[in-house]
Amino acid sequence: MNDLWDNAKNLPIQVGGQITGGFDIGFDDEISEETREALMRFVYWVEDHYALPVTLWVDFKYRHYLVTQDKRRVGYKFYWADFVTWPFFENPDDVPVIELPVRTEQSSMDDILRSFIQGITCYYLWLSNLDVKGCETDETMAASILAAYRKWEKL
Repeated sequence: MNDLWDNAKNLPIQVGGQITGGFDIGFDDEISEETREALMRFVYWVEDHYALPVTLWVDFKYRHYLVTQDKRRVGYKFYWADFVTWPFFENPDDVPVIELPVRTEQSSMDDILRSFIQGITCYYLWLSNLDVKGCETDETMAASILAAYRKWEKL
């Protein structure tokens, strides 16, 4: 799956003029400045090391978890519109969205980042025009990306 992230640099994605690429970030007001800064360091690292040609909206929620329609507790939700004109994307209303709970009382920052990595992996599946339904991330892949980030952070 690491290849999925790396291979995005080589996808022939073309975007319309209103699409800027990269992350677009929103935070619930209750999220601490320290948590916001830690998340933004990771966001900047991803933007510096991987391709995000279509905007990825991330909505950080002040919650311990999210709940799916079938009442399961999850660490992220990924929303997308079908990429029907792949590899051309031009509708800003159809940018994919990740919702991520970020309360740190019960979850470590590494737990939160692993969930974030899983959500970003769904984005790369979508970007590659692969099946996103039931997106499951290999824990080894998530751990590998998190380890690469932590190694970079220590430099």
